Amino acid sequence: MTKKFNEGDTVYFISNGIFVREAKVVRCTGGFVTIKFGTSNTNEGPAGTRVRESKVYASKEEAEVVAKAHLNQHKLD
Repeated sequence: MTKKFNEGDTVYFISNGIFVREAKVVRCTGGFVTIKFGTSNTNEGPAGTRVRESKVYASKEEAEVVAKAHLNQHKLD
């Protein structure tokens, strides 16, 4: 299995289906990445999570397109 991301890469994660958050890859293994969110916002701590590679995006624009599509799909329901 080839790795899509490497340690230290900046990636974008969609939180709650609509919010795009920037994160750094801490670890990659077995199709999963451990990402750590920055502390740029004052109300966020240095939290992180482990997610599938398919749930993170290399560019903010790519993540925003997916988030917008998700939001539009749920507006129709």
